[in-house]
Amino acid sequence: MSKELREMLQALEDKKAQVRALLGEDKVTEAENLMEEVRALQKKVNMQMELEAADDPQPDNGTPVNGRTDAELESEYRRVFMRGLRRQRIGADDRSIISEYNRSIQAAVMHEGGAAGIPLGDSSLIVPQDIETRINELMRSLDDLSQYVRVETVNTLSGSRVLELDGAMTPFQVVAEYGQIQETDNPQFIPVQYQLVKRAGYLPLTSELLADSDQNILQYVTNWIARKHVVTKNTMITTLLGGLNPVPLADLDAVKNVLNVTLDPAISQSATILTNQDGYHWLDTQVDGNGRYLLVDDITQPGRKLLFGKPVAVISNRYLPSVVGPPAQAPIVIGNGQQLAVLFTRGKYELGATTEGGDAWRRDTTELRTITRDDLVLWDTNAAVYGQLAI
Repeated sequence: MSKELREMLQALEDKKAQVRALLGEDKVTEAENLMEEVRALQKKVNMQMELEAADDPQPDNGTPVNGRTDAELESEYRRVFMRGLRRQRIGADDRSIISEYNRSIQAAVMHEGGAAGIPLGDSSLIVPQDIETRINELMRSLDDLSQYVRVETVNTLSGSRVLELDGAMTPFQVVAEYGQIQETDNPQFIPVQYQLVKRAGYLPLTSELLADSDQNILQYVTNWIARKHVVTKNTMITTLLGGLNPVPLADLDAVKNVLNVTLDPAISQSATILTNQDGYHWLDTQVDGNGRYLLVDDITQPGRKLLFGKPVAVISNRYLPSVVGPPAQAPIVIGNGQQLAVLFTRGKYELGATTEGGDAWRRDTTELRTITRDDLVLWDTNAAVYGQLAI
């Protein structure tokens, strides 16, 4: 980072502090006039950063120009990240690390609003990649239903994809020698729109917790983000499944009929059987004429079960509840979830922290706000069958 850019960043922070001070004194008109200078200076900072990035590109080996390796940059950013959580002052050098880190992962920080009061910590930090990896690993162990659909990371808040309409094709026409070739039918496409929805929550962090070790704080925050995000995504997916027309399945022959007849052979070949604990228990007790259990171990992946050669995945009853009945029915989704639905996401967790806003000041806490942006879109309704298995 150049000296000129450092001075601009410092001047920008000073201006922001003046605006916050004026707002604290209810001098709204003066604050608005000063905000014009903040906006102008912010534009200059953005342009200067773009110029420096263009003049000083990253080498092909992935090592930053200033000599930091990727691991060193990750470690330094994590240190700044912890300072931000603790609402400690972040200087120009720390902000240069934030900018360098954001460029290294090619992700712009979408920050809306700021923390109230004196701008000590930085409220536009994103979760470091190594911690984000831990969050995603933890989510998988918490019955994250998004692992059964296709997840696509996007850089825009809205957009569209084009899906070829599944229709019958006519064969090419027979043409005699020297005959005229006729125009064939054209493929038809339908647009699939997505619109990322902002979802957020906040977590009070006590001063005693923030005084603990970095590892304990990160473990606490990681668990909280993972659990909240799993509940959020699972609710989106179960709501989508609930919108499908349920198909009653009386027995295992009905399950076979779905695999052999209802689903397209290409879909059936890659199908997964997804059910809840009740449905899994019922499947696990079914036997053939010789008393052998039909649910067998997958020798290629220990711990996984197969039914008719298809992998069986089990989800907690609290995410996929059964119909009490009578008759009792367990949900069972048969098909390819990767083709059924797409989860569009920004792929980043945005964090904001404040010691003055909300109840933080009265409780002597730091309130941590997390924002995600996702949208779940039904892709191919014929890629799966949402059945209700009689148990």
